[in-house]
Amino acid sequence: MKKWFVLLLTMVLLTLNLAACGGGGTEQAAAPQVDGLKDQQDKASINSLDELLAKAGQAKELSFEMITTMSGDQPISSTSKMFISGEKARMEMYAMGVQMITIIDDEGNAYIYDPINNNAMKMPASQEEIDSPGDWTEGTSDIEVIGEEIIDGLDCLVAMGISEGMATKIWVRKDIGMPARVEIEEKQAVIEYKNYKIGPQDPALFQIPADALITELPGTP
Repeated sequence: MKKWFVLLLTMVLLTLNLAACGGGGTEQAAAPQVDGLKDQQDKASINSLDELLAKAGQAKELSFEMITTMSGDQPISSTSKMFISGEKARMEMYAMGVQMITIIDDEGNAYIYDPINNNAMKMPASQEEIDSPGDWTEGTSDIEVIGEEIIDGLDCLVAMGISEGMATKIWVRKDIGMPARVEIEEKQAVIEYKNYKIGPQDPALFQIPADALITELPGTP
């Protein structure tokens, strides 16, 4: 599973713990209605999926927003912003009035930054590479194109696969090859991707402020 996606799920779980401590619930965001799913797949669709993945793989710098909704006994919704520049990444997550920022530098070091108190926890470097949403097929098996669909006005291919043992359904935008929506059955999670901006990102996004107090955590990444 992609490092950026693992970070997202980790931060969502942290937010769930905060919700449990606070005793409050958050209303689940309604999933958008979609129309136009084609029941028949054809060779052209399969070939175009390969073309879309090739197109997405060319994007080495980009930013986008994610709206994550997790159902269950205590539904929760969160909004995140993701910035990627080569091996560097930044995720800003907002949920239940809490902002969490994770920054990964070009050496693989991860920082969890608290902008209110201007301090950060530094974790040891990881050898994993930063993957963009266009690399979603890595770690996903039994991928099958099941049709085409227009979602939020965007023309998409729809595919099914297994990721980390979980059935995953993904809508892939035909214009840029990036996902527009992901549904994870076992976790009952939905991720919507919005406002893609492909191109150079501000280098300052991937830096911890010089005057921030940094605590380095020992151990293996």
